[in-house]
Amino acid sequence: MWYNYLKVAFRTLWRNKFLSGINLFGLALGMAACLLILQYTSFEWSYDRFHGNSDRIYRLQLAHYTAGDLIEKSAKTEPELGPALKAAFPEVKEVTRAAPWLGGVVSTVGTDGEPRAFNESDLFFVDAAFLRLFTFPVIKGSVSALNEPNTVIITEKAAEKYFGTQNPLGKVLTLDNHNQGHHYKVTVRGVCQDVPANSHLKFSFLVSRQVTGQEGGPNTWSAYTYVLVAPHTKVARLEAKLAGFTTQNLAAQTGKLRYKQILSLQPLTRIHLYSRLAEEVPGSGNGQMVWFLTFMAGIILLIAYVNYINLATARATERAKEVGIRKVLGSRRGHLIRQFFLESLLLNLCSAALALGLVQIALPWFSRLVGIPGSFHLEPQYWFVGAFLGLLTVGALLAGIYPALVLSAYQPVQVLKGPVGKLSQGLTLRHSLVIFQFVVSVTLMAGTFTVYRQLNYMRHKDLGIDLTHTLIIAAPQARRETPEQEVTFYKKNERFQTEISHYPGITGITATSNVPGIAIDWAPRYFNRADVPNEAAVNRPTMAVGPEFIDQFHLTVMAGEKITPERAKQMAAREIAPIMLNEAAVRSCGFSSPAKAIGQVIFMRNGSGKNFKNEVVTVVRDFHQQSLKEAYTPLIFHVTENLGAVTHYALKVNSTHLNQTIAQIELTYKNLFPGSPFEYFFLDQFFNQQYQTDQQFGYVFGLFTGFAIFVACLGLFGLCLFTATQRTKEIGIRKVLGAPVSSILFLLAKDYMKLVLIANVLALPLAWWGMQEWLQNYAFRIPLTGWLFVVPAFIVLIIALLTVSTQTIKIALANPVEALRNE
Repeated sequence: MWYNYLKVAFRTLWRNKFLSGINLFGLALGMAACLLILQYTSFEWSYDRFHGNSDRIYRLQLAHYTAGDLIEKSAKTEPELGPALKAAFPEVKEVTRAAPWLGGVVSTVGTDGEPRAFNESDLFFVDAAFLRLFTFPVIKGSVSALNEPNTVIITEKAAEKYFGTQNPLGKVLTLDNHNQGHHYKVTVRGVCQDVPANSHLKFSFLVSRQVTGQEGGPNTWSAYTYVLVAPHTKVARLEAKLAGFTTQNLAAQTGKLRYKQILSLQPLTRIHLYSRLAEEVPGSGNGQMVWFLTFMAGIILLIAYVNYINLATARATERAKEVGIRKVLGSRRGHLIRQFFLESLLLNLCSAALALGLVQIALPWFSRLVGIPGSFHLEPQYWFVGAFLGLLTVGALLAGIYPALVLSAYQPVQVLKGPVGKLSQGLTLRHSLVIFQFVVSVTLMAGTFTVYRQLNYMRHKDLGIDLTHTLIIAAPQARRETPEQEVTFYKKNERFQTEISHYPGITGITATSNVPGIAIDWAPRYFNRADVPNEAAVNRPTMAVGPEFIDQFHLTVMAGEKITPERAKQMAAREIAPIMLNEAAVRSCGFSSPAKAIGQVIFMRNGSGKNFKNEVVTVVRDFHQQSLKEAYTPLIFHVTENLGAVTHYALKVNSTHLNQTIAQIELTYKNLFPGSPFEYFFLDQFFNQQYQTDQQFGYVFGLFTGFAIFVACLGLFGLCLFTATQRTKEIGIRKVLGAPVSSILFLLAKDYMKLVLIANVLALPLAWWGMQEWLQNYAFRIPLTGWLFVVPAFIVLIIALLTVSTQTIKIALANPVEALRNE
């Protein structure tokens, strides 16, 4: 019996090759789009789940309050909190801390006696529990190596980078960052596997927190603190106990709380997608986007199944006689339902096979587009295989259930004596499904327009600072141990800038401790006005810049004097250090206007508790230190001629003979700073890298919006083709009676155009609401104007009209004799 069912199913599909092909290709495209999106979203959701105890690992986060107002939520905590937490609560089984290095030079001496040095930032100072709590397998050496002082475990890539094919164990690495006073010599005691791409902590070096070479050292730094809780721990109850613990612990440390602090636990597996904290690990994802794309995958697949249902119900009258004859010959309703379900399942299986082929072809390109590493694949994940087979079965059942029940319910006497139901059979359902398809299409296209306009806005908006033609060179970070070495560096630094400025391709150069596009993460510096108590001081980002900074980056002075190199030399002798604020810092400090801030005294206290007196001499217009997703950063600038805390040189270059200019700069740099790595990048390109995640979302959104519209139009084309074929004789009679082609086209297209218009009316408010919610993620965003929604609605209407017209014009132009010859 099943063989007969299968044979009839193949014959039915083959007899209606064109419509079956539309269904097959539409379903395959829907499934392929769904699988590709799931490839991306599964990668995003997989972050940190490879750790053996990922469900029991939490990160501490600290909220700061002043007068009941939330000031900041930070991903870092004081280093003493973790061990104190473990001692106080039996639910906490293990604690580890990871203090990120602010960057610097890592160097060693090769077998040829030549130094190998690179600027590195993916380095953490960790305690011995780090590799017990996290699953980063050590393949050489021992996990316990971090128990020893001045040791480091490196990744396989780092081992190859610094030591080539040599055994790295026992080799010595030197870590230098003069600006932070870091000079550490550490011995390689282990090599671990490269960090998976789906880890929120990405590192090449794990250095023991017990290092010598600086007073205090990493043990005094704030750090990312992770805890492993006991199985079956009620985390909510544990969090409820933390408020009192935090207050007592910090009061014991500081003697007096500056502000209220509340500690909470953040699940490890939610950090990548759902953490928006200060001092966060770079490279976070967006859970909202991931959920939306997952929803979009389901919608595209649903549109494909809607096509199947539409065509199946439209063909119901065509198969009525077949049903009648089968029933007369003894078929029961259950037999007919199994037959129609088998046809649906067969079509789904063929579509699934085609979809898997399309995915294999498109996957390398798609992975590059959205940044999925080649090592990540869905195939080995058994849950996905089960989910896909389940989806296929459910899809086949849902797509086949309505046609099967409708067709199998026909009475033999009724269907054998004449047409049943005409074209009205399932008409309401078909119209509803067409409306649904185009509601989705219009909404997605309006969303695509909005996403691309927002991305374009962020990439081209005036940043308040000129980043064009700016070449950034990493400054040398070799440790300067003596005053003589310090004087020598200043002389070399001045000579380097002087020589470079005379090159034909260079129009300006300045030194800086930071550049736009990089979060400022110096040691804590707390600022307060002279009339505000120290307890109310707040931590504010601080930059040290050369006096050329204002002119070179075209900053606008809002109040006070513009600090020039000549003026900076005069100010160097002042007892009170001059500082420059941006407008956001003016507001943050409580001044009513930039003019009111000029001449005011601000105290700065560093992490060691030392106080310094500063006078505001300049206020510049706000500029974007980071992406437009963030509000303006309050910035405090120390402008000085002899910049000791230099991390970068910023050069204004022209594009003529750029390669030769860079080669000249490199030669000068290496002559003056031998042993320091020469590395550079262009600032505008570097700044725009902050939008990579948003761009990937835009690409995926636009690509699959096109998929959705194409699949919807494919179904509309098949439905119009079937309807027009059913009305061939009617069209022939109308032509014989003198009806022009335009009136026939209008006759066939008007019903579908009404449905698309209704879909537009329903989609526009939905699209407006969705985009309004999405734009809330951006501090600086575009206004939602009418054309963002009207234009997509008009485009979809035109696409639908062209889809309908393609087949109806062909039938309308046909010879009426061909349609009437059998009458």
